[in-house]
Amino acid sequence: MADRNAPGALQVVKTPDFEAMVIGAHPDDNDFGAGGTSALWAKQGKKVVWVIMTDGAEGSEVPSLIDTDLMLTREQEQRMSCEVLGVQAVEFLRFPDGHLTNSEAARKAIVRLIRKYRPRVVITHDPSQHIFAPDPDEKPDDTVYLNHSDHRTTGNIVLDAIFPPVGNPRSYRELLAEGLLPYQVHEIYLFHTGPVNTYIDISDTIELKARGLQCHVTQFGSDTGMLDRIREWGAEIAKEAKEKKGLETQYAEAFRRMKLYVPKEEKPETKKEEAAEE
Repeated sequence: MADRNAPGALQVVKTPDFEAMVIGAHPDDNDFGAGGTSALWAKQGKKVVWVIMTDGAEGSEVPSLIDTDLMLTREQEQRMSCEVLGVQAVEFLRFPDGHLTNSEAARKAIVRLIRKYRPRVVITHDPSQHIFAPDPDEKPDDTVYLNHSDHRTTGNIVLDAIFPPVGNPRSYRELLAEGLLPYQVHEIYLFHTGPVNTYIDISDTIELKARGLQCHVTQFGSDTGMLDRIREWGAEIAKEAKEKKGLETQYAEAFRRMKLYVPKEEKPETKKEEAAEE
């Protein structure tokens, strides 16, 4: 870390504007990972922005579809979902679906958006999670889930953008001319993660989460069982929250929460506050 008091040093902005920025690889990823939390915070009057890394053009079983048509349809579905959830803004970066790389262009795009919106919390995929595999002896009817490469790549792009470029005055100096000053993200939440340490009670927004997912018609058709499945998943996470943290919730979302910056005026949190947010 360089001398922040050196002559000509540019101070890093530490005051957030938005509460959260959720960054997913494809349209519908943010809905699954943090739809309930986003809706909850929006209901509390907090500003939330979503970012979609890819164009979603490989999200279909129909080879004859025109890429641009599918992209625009999926973007509209995502906008409709955000409206349901109360998400104030959504950004589409349109990198190639299925071929996302941790490139200079991708990292710079994320740096630009984080500096623009100044979210207190950044929520994204856990890049370290590759294989979700149940024991076949314990669950013989369950199959393995191989985490999409775009999910893992998105997580790496976001983490590599947050540190050091987002807060480094010498990184992407051309952004300074746009008024995008270096900024300090306060916390990172990773979804679909193994080492969970934080559970958010989404009992009041579980139906909004399901309604948001139902907007993605290209992915789920006219699925009438979405609410039941989302309730089932949310209840499983709530059960885990009670077993691990002693939290009483009906439905929950799970994250790995990491602090990057603690404002001096912030009081120490209790263990329960560390584990969950109301």
